[in-house]
Amino acid sequence: KAMKLETSIVDDKKETNKTVPKNSMNSTNIQFSKFETKTKEDIGLQSAKEKKKKKNLVKMLDEAKKKKKEVSVLQKSTDEKSATVLQDKAWVKAISMAKGEKQKDNPELIAKTIRRKEQSKKKSKKDWTSRIGGQKKSSKRKAEKETS
Repeated sequence: KAMKLETSIVDDKKETNKTVPKNSMNSTNIQFSKFETKTKEDIGLQSAKEKKKKKNLVKMLDEAKKKKKEVSVLQKSTDEKSATVLQDKAWVKAISMAKGEKQKDNPELIAKTIRRKEQSKKKSKKDWTSRIGGQKKSSKRKAEKETS
């Protein structure tokens, strides 16, 4: 019965499309209860936990240095196993770059980022102390004006 109903609706639509001009709105074109839903994985979004993860730059720096040392040791060795391991790592890196992921394996850049963050923290701390000092001075001036 359901199949017959669907086909009759389709037949009705075909007939109404012939008689009704294309510019006018037709209520038979609306379909109810047919929704296409996509999951976060389909869209390509990260889960909430992955978004909240903070990067620990010091830890990232240590890992990048270890990887760099490992690669240099593998390059110095001449056996076939090390060559395949290097090739596998190169493929993994190339695939992740093709996906559009940022490469965070350069120790120099990570160290530069750490220095920049520390400098910005020092600057904001200095600005904050000057602000607090200014507020204390202004509150003292106001208190002196009230008393005199």
